[in-house]
Amino acid sequence: MAIDFSDMLDDEEEPVLHPRDIFFTLPRSSAFSFPRDIQTEVWNKWFERRDESDIVVKLNVGSGKTLVGLLMLQSALNEGAGPALWVSPNKQLADQVLAEAEALGIATTEDPRDSAYATGSAICVVNAYKLFNGRSVFGVGRSVLKIGAVVVDDAHACVSTLSQQFRTSFKNTHDAYQSIIEIFEEDLKASDAPAFLEVSSGEPRAHMEVPFWSWHSHYDEVLTALHAHREDESFQYVYPFVSRLLRQSRCVIGGQRLEIEPHFPATDLVRSFRRAKRRIYMTATMADDSVVATHFGASAADIGKPIVPTSSQSMGERMILMPQELNTDLPGEDIRALLEELSEEVNVVVIVPSKQASEDWEAVADRILIGDEVSEGVEELRAGHVGLVVLVNRYDGIDLPGDACRVLAVVDLPEVTAFVDDLDSDLLSDTDVNLRRQIERIEQGMGRGVRSNEDHCAVLLIGSRLISHLRSKAGQEMLTPATKAQLTLTRKIAARLDSPTAKEISGVIRQCLNRDPGWTALSRKALVKLQADDELRLDKTKLALRSAFDLSRDERQKEAVDAVSVAVNAQTDPQVKAWLLARKAAFQHPIDAEAAQKTLAAARDIDDAVLKPISGAPYKKLAPATREQASNLIAFHESRFIDATQRNLFVNGLCTDLRFLPGTADRFEAAIDDLAAFLGIAAYRPEKKEKGKTDNLWALADSSFLVIECKNEVLETRDSITKTEAGQLGQSMEWFRFHYPASVGTPVMIHPTRKLATDAELVSGMRVIDKTKLESLKKKLREFGKQLGEPSVGSSPTEVARRLEQFGFRGELFLQTFTQAPK
Repeated sequence: MAIDFSDMLDDEEEPVLHPRDIFFTLPRSSAFSFPRDIQTEVWNKWFERRDESDIVVKLNVGSGKTLVGLLMLQSALNEGAGPALWVSPNKQLADQVLAEAEALGIATTEDPRDSAYATGSAICVVNAYKLFNGRSVFGVGRSVLKIGAVVVDDAHACVSTLSQQFRTSFKNTHDAYQSIIEIFEEDLKASDAPAFLEVSSGEPRAHMEVPFWSWHSHYDEVLTALHAHREDESFQYVYPFVSRLLRQSRCVIGGQRLEIEPHFPATDLVRSFRRAKRRIYMTATMADDSVVATHFGASAADIGKPIVPTSSQSMGERMILMPQELNTDLPGEDIRALLEELSEEVNVVVIVPSKQASEDWEAVADRILIGDEVSEGVEELRAGHVGLVVLVNRYDGIDLPGDACRVLAVVDLPEVTAFVDDLDSDLLSDTDVNLRRQIERIEQGMGRGVRSNEDHCAVLLIGSRLISHLRSKAGQEMLTPATKAQLTLTRKIAARLDSPTAKEISGVIRQCLNRDPGWTALSRKALVKLQADDELRLDKTKLALRSAFDLSRDERQKEAVDAVSVAVNAQTDPQVKAWLLARKAAFQHPIDAEAAQKTLAAARDIDDAVLKPISGAPYKKLAPATREQASNLIAFHESRFIDATQRNLFVNGLCTDLRFLPGTADRFEAAIDDLAAFLGIAAYRPEKKEKGKTDNLWALADSSFLVIECKNEVLETRDSITKTEAGQLGQSMEWFRFHYPASVGTPVMIHPTRKLATDAELVSGMRVIDKTKLESLKKKLREFGKQLGEPSVGSSPTEVARRLEQFGFRGELFLQTFTQAPK
């Protein structure tokens, strides 16, 4: 006789609420025997605080955070605090959550309309795109489907998704693009006529921001233009957001597309998310936790300390190597060959910042994946051996456990793709605000290859600028404890190596891959004593801007201005202060347009990379240095470099950027500017501030200047300087003579050849740095940098001056050494 044991269950018994207790009631697979100590500790802390609206849980990769989050949601369901929703950064990660839930015996659904979700009998698992879009099934501007408890998994990885979901983009072939550019044509011409000419002619890299006063004046016209396309296939998912946030948005029009983006994503527009009683943000330890407030709308004042286990969090084993730190003379092609060789045995994944950067890897890559191709490529890697796979600008939202990735390389500094981010990054280029963003992206990328505490991976950081940023004092302070500990171990490895070859570095990597007992013991020891980081890292500047954004949406404009003013007054970094003043002016305009223009002028006085006021701004002349060149050089080096290695990395970065290559004009001109600073010469990029001026301006002694036009994007096969190019240099000299009538300027063109076309007009006094001279400059620069690393040289004005003379870098000698007359 069979007994129906279900009849013996007492429905009136108290439900099981604690996540650990729930774990043991589940019909889980044998893979889940007992919870880890870390998981139990997190559950205990969360259970005591579970009624708080917003809680951050920090767990490193490999700590089993999916299990932790699922049991928290199941606890909420058992307590009657549902429905319960899990939000992943993308579909691939959502599928992994569904698979783990099935193995645990937890009921799930992918459909928010499923009655099992509404009744609390299943956890709904979706990706961030499903929840946060203008036609969200959960409702926009009203609550359609209730959310009781929600886990936002890998919250930092969801940030890029959120930004995309609130950003409007139209190609220049779209009717909306044409309508909007016509609305602002006159104002854009008045703001910067040469820049508008580039935009209107479709230049791929050209873009300019619509002035905030013009944006406010034409609000109704823009809304009408957008409304006409509200049912377009892609735009329909953004329009409900953009139409509600249009006044608090910025518009940037480029030659190929335009973008409209609010100051922050307003996730509260999905009202059921905002009304959820329990919002749990699962993150790894990161350099900046501000996104919880700035992007998900949590109250910075109310959110408590993050839940972090006090016991050591093993995040898996990473051997982090920086080949160009170990040997600053190591060529990039040798590193690529090293990785190609390793890829014959194991999967090697390389993360590059842009499609252009991926071109350097075409000869050695088995796959180059961008955009929608990434998910399929990741599945291939997880399924077996592929070889060397390059991911373009993909630092988060993917898992590459075990053999899917045994060697991971992060190449160069991350780049931004959105227009607004590009404008802000340019203004904030040398600030901690920008550095923090870059460090966070680098760490996200480094974490892709180690996905459990039993996993192991060799990580290579490649690129002189990337390594310099990580080695800087500010960069070191921003690193998470685990990364900092593993990089300290890297330094110990470096101390055992003396300028190793690529083959020798490969041998060290193989010690990690082949599970050398000494290495594995050393790696574990480096992490075992890590202290828990139980502080939220909140950027007060970003919080102030988010507060102003919300106040502006409520039409409390004066309070919005006051919120930014507090941040301005607290700021000591000039670049950040100029950026904040420009933002303050935008919030100020609706209530006091005249005061807004004065605020913008004050920002422009600090840094003229910000938007020009309506009345324009007087040109700020570049003054020659007041000290001797050698003294200027020493002062710059002491403020910039912590040791000779960092100086050599800086030089290597310059030499990498100083090359004739299409699509690299901005980096080349920035390198020319940095070269001047490195040599102790005052310099400036006039064309960067306003179109129609010269690319670079160097101020030498005795009121003499170099007026420099860079033509590094010209193909090296070109055999002459064209009439147009020579004419541009002539225009630059006219600009110079207008602003510097009492000074002597030498026109300099950087071009693959110094031969003038037959119809090109010679500019009086013109000099050329051609391909040969540029290579000579880079060769001497490398040697000069090494000699400055000698203690008896780098700190002595006399010795530095002697080296400047020796290598031809002293102001007056520079023209003689590295330029020639055209022919």
